[in-house]
Parts: sequence; structure tokens; C-alpha cells
Amino acid sequence: MYKALQSCAIMALFLLVAPTFAADKADDTVALITLENGATVRLNSDFTWEYVFLTPQASSTTTEGQATENQGTETVQTQANTQAEQASQPVAKVQQPVVIASGPVVGGAMTASAMDHANLLRSTAKGGAKVSYLKSQWDGEGRLGLTFELSSNSEENYVIIEMEIGLYADSGELIKTETVNVWQAIFRVPETYLRKGQTRDSETFWIEGVDKARWSKELMTLKIIDMSSR
Repeated sequence: MYKALQSCAIMALFLLVAPTFAADKADDTVALITLENGATVRLNSDFTWEYVFLTPQASSTTTEGQATENQGTETVQTQANTQAEQASQPVAKVQQPVVIASGPVVGGAMTASAMDHANLLRSTAKGGAKVSYLKSQWDGEGRLGLTFELSSNSEENYVIIEMEIGLYADSGELIKTETVNVWQAIFRVPETYLRKGQTRDSETFWIEGVDKARWSKELMTLKIIDMSSR
């Protein structure tokens, strides 16, 4: 229930601040907000949102209000502070200006901050559909099996949801990246579509080349990269 309320609050704030921004063609970030639990969330111009993390390098070498392109940082400025402060029960404070790194992964490795919040990276959402890591298992051949849970509050009936999985060693080093159809319906069989209000489990995806001894922390990143509906 808390997560649902949090998501609603994030989208409500998005609608509040969105008109005051012009999204850059090369960057669809509309605003960054800090939730009451301290997590930073990026609001995108396509009405999606995602968690982001400040890296030690960005916080120690970049001053507020400045961004260096060759360090992979970006600056977002907002004029919504006054509006946010006037809300009767504000759930987040809009940062102005904000300097962040490109995300939880820098130079092919997961940042220390991302590793501390690894549970937040085990789910992703787009277009009203959410995908969350459910469980893992190993087979006799040493392959890693991953299963995910999908849910939807969208009016769309999804037949294909393509997702990118990044798998990271306990040290934060990238092991490999896999792209899977985390949801694949059967053509012209409506009962196999992912519909509004449904929660469904994916099939188990078997991935080779992952050392079980290096993956005890189950570090991963998930990103929906394509969706198809009917």
C-alpha cells in the first residue's frame, strides 16, 4: 500500500512540476525529487520515473549548479520549489539545481550507493506495467535461472515486454547483460495478454556464464526497453 501511495504521490508531483520545464532533446529528465525516505527519483518526460543515485565522484568533484559533460553528469534546474512548499502535505522536495551522475552504473560497475540500495534496482516500470525480480535458482549445469513478477494498471493489453537485465558481481563489476522478452503472449490468444489489474509470473530465464560464488548479493539492474500491445 505504501509503495502504491508513493507512486501516486510521485506522479502527482510530476503533473505539478512538468509544465515549468522544457525537456532537452538529448535528455528526457523533467525533474529530480527526494522522497521522505531519502531516495532520489528522476521524473521523465514520458511520464515514467526511476531511482537514481549520487556517485562519490559526482558529489565530491562537482559543485552545485555545474555539470561537466566528460564526467557523464547532467544538470536539471527547476522553478517548482514555491509550488511544492505550498502543497498541504508535500511528499518530496524538488532540488534546484541538481547535479547527478548518469545513474546507478558508472564505467561499467555498480556504484557503492546503488549497491546499498540494491533492492530498488530489482524492479522497473514503464507504460503502466511493472516488472520485479521474484526469485533465482541454479540448475545442474551451473546456469542461473531468473523469474520475474509482472503487474499492470494500464489500459493496454501487453503481448510483448522486452527487458534488459544487467548482472553484477558482489564487487559491483558487470558480469554480463541479457535481453529477454520478460512477457511473451500467444498471438490471437487474449487470455495470455498481460491486462490491467493482473499479476503474472514470467517464465524462468536460464543464463549462462554467471559464477554462483560471485553473485551471492544478487546484484542486478532491470530496464524495460520495448513494449507491444493489442
